[in-house]
Amino acid sequence: MKYLMTATGRDFFAELERRDMGLSQVKTLQVLTEAEGPVPITAISDSLGLSVPTVSRSVEALVCRELASRTEDPSDRRSKLVRITAKGRRTADQLYALRAAGLREWVQSLTREEREALAQGLRPLAQREDVAAHLPRR
Repeated sequence: MKYLMTATGRDFFAELERRDMGLSQVKTLQVLTEAEGPVPITAISDSLGLSVPTVSRSVEALVCRELASRTEDPSDRRSKLVRITAKGRRTADQLYALRAAGLREWVQSLTREEREALAQGLRPLAQREDVAAHLPRR
């Protein structure tokens, strides 16, 4: 995994550096992309296993870049709700495409037998409910 994350992520990490984005911002953006509406900062924190202050800083950076919007929760004024913007969704899609392209390139470098073995090994994992929920629909 370490090899895959570093060897296939070169363009992804270069793009993060170019955009001056950290991994916590990317992770926060991903949670917002998957959400069906506004998300409380505490829910993002719980989802990512990051502290509320870390998530708050990530949200602030995303808001400053117009990748997310933040509003007061009408039912609890102490709580903030965060929503992805159209620009944020485009950014998340672009970053995902870079990540996927790196992995695709690596898979294409495998022999046919290696690709078949990889596919067979990943099949049971892809069928898990928690994984299947995040896979693109065919």
